Amino acid sequence: METYREIAEHYGLKGIVADRYVAYMMRRWTDTQQQKCEDGYASEWAERFKAGIEMGSSDNEGKKVLSEIDAGHYGRGWRFE
Repeated sequence: METYREIAEHYGLKGIVADRYVAYMMRRWTDTQQQKCEDGYASEWAERFKAGIEMGSSDNEGKKVLSEIDAGHYGRGWRFE
């Protein structure tokens, strides 16, 4: 798997959870997507999103990113790619 979307699908993330996961990963690690997918880090985050513990697992920057994603896009039909 080479993309965050592929990782999301592999871990069974659906709908908004999958979109939030991809958006989060792209905002945090856009330039290292392939590396994060290969070394397992993207999978660790997919598991966190699947369990619903992404906010509690995030550092301050990650919490800010999640808050921005949630406040700025959800409920308006916006899909992250």
